[in-house]
Amino acid sequence: MRTTLRWLSTIGICTPVAVGLSPGCSQGGGTGTACGTLQIADCWTGPFNLQPDFFAAVPTQSSGALQIRIQNGGGIETFSDGIAILIDDIANVQLGQTTIVSLPVGVAPPGVPIVANPTPPNVHATLYLQKSCRTQNLALYALAAVALNPDGSCGAPGSGEPNTCPLPAPTGTLTSDGATPLTIDASVDGGPAAVSAPIGVSTIVFDKLFDGDPNESDADKRLTDVPDFDLYFADPRDTPLGPPPCLGHLVGNFKFYFERGQPEQPYP
Repeated sequence: MRTTLRWLSTIGICTPVAVGLSPGCSQGGGTGTACGTLQIADCWTGPFNLQPDFFAAVPTQSSGALQIRIQNGGGIETFSDGIAILIDDIANVQLGQTTIVSLPVGVAPPGVPIVANPTPPNVHATLYLQKSCRTQNLALYALAAVALNPDGSCGAPGSGEPNTCPLPAPTGTLTSDGATPLTIDASVDGGPAAVSAPIGVSTIVFDKLFDGDPNESDADKRLTDVPDFDLYFADPRDTPLGPPPCLGHLVGNFKFYFERGQPEQPYP
């Protein structure tokens, strides 16, 4: 069965409550940056700085998955701006390697066939702007291939300013699985199409990653340290048969320790 593009709303990210946090959630402390440009109709055009100050992690021990949220403010996702990062399998993350960020396996725009990928992406990211874009239920997706303007900018040419945030320094050879050199073509996040415009590639580097054990006592294994991410956001439905146009480019970093919170109330 095809998975819809609204995967963010179903991954069960932990959110703070008045008197505590759900079991297994990070308690929000950490440091990080996320800035760049957005070109979103009826919402935001030009420089954007998320200024994240809330950091959460939710492990799924049965599958080895990890959900990470970096957000401005500690409110619930429905009323906040932030980036949700989903790691399918913690064990498959190669520390210190540049990793491609793209749609989860089985997620595709309506009408686009799902093509088998021998090295499927393990990391996915969604930008949600429910605070800034209140008139829209907005979510943009980090993709392995988005179409840029000739000058490398996002959105309609000349409609905004280029990304003036410091771009992450290259870290080794760009790979899709930590070992195989990556070749980007138009079919990575869509159907076959000729690529004539510059292509933006979403990447992230994990130097440290929480091991997913909510009872972990070793502080080093509770640490998540991302020295840089470089994410190009788009709506895959805009150009189903090729790289969709870039609607946002954010770069940054974050670092936080997982801290298990107390439940709002005990259950039998």
